Amino acid sequence: MAKTPATPPRRSASTSLASPAPRGPLPSTSETSYHKRLRSILLDHKKCRKEWNELVIRGCLARTRAAIELWSDIENGLKVVNSKKGGQSSAVRAGYLFAQSARLSEQLATINAVVSSLTDLVATMSQLAERAEALTVEAAKTRGTVFAFRDPLWVTWPLARFADGLQDQTTPYLHSLALIRSLLDTLTTFPPLPSSTSPASSDPTASTPPEEDKARPRPKPEELQAAMSLLAVQPLIPGKGGEGPEAWEEVMSVEVGGWNEGR
Repeated sequence: MAKTPATPPRRSASTSLASPAPRGPLPSTSETSYHKRLRSILLDHKKCRKEWNELVIRGCLARTRAAIELWSDIENGLKVVNSKKGGQSSAVRAGYLFAQSARLSEQLATINAVVSSLTDLVATMSQLAERAEALTVEAAKTRGTVFAFRDPLWVTWPLARFADGLQDQTTPYLHSLALIRSLLDTLTTFPPLPSSTSPASSDPTASTPPEEDKARPRPKPEELQAAMSLLAVQPLIPGKGGEGPEAWEEVMSVEVGGWNEGR
């Protein structure tokens, strides 16, 4: 007679596949000035990253597209004027081209202002990263190296890890700013624009460009398309699944007490 197989022992609670519950965040009543100052730095950096995205998308990208469309309109208009010089119709077209050229100049000025704002944002991010580093050094001196480099601040991360991470989050924006400047230099390179203040104001094709403008022809369509694509995707800032802003935000929402209550 076959033996009845023994009943396997039940899995005890200690061998459950479920991950152990994480350590809860430090109560707000137990926070020190280091907790509060670091959280303020981290939230200010978050604000800068948000403003960066808005400026790149609504500022650089949208304004550059508008500038390219304006130039295309001007270029087509110049061809028509060149083929049909003289008469009232030509004068009307010239006036239209002068107006479009003025609009293009305004767009280019706005793009330059956006780049200036991006530069200020990157400078602020760098200053915030430096403040976090200085806060770590201060904490090590006043509270000891264990507090600064080993003890969890809220959940599991020590103060020093936040400072290192903030610097890692800032560096891609420094590199991206340099790339944006290079891309805009390609995208906004236009031949001299018709000007109603030129000596031959009745002829939008009669202005004499400076020598440096003559040496910079309009980039080829494929170069413009590639530059616009890079401007849109911001390849130097890590995306989802990497070590970029989205992953950092997820970690901060867990590791920083009061994160979702911040500004």
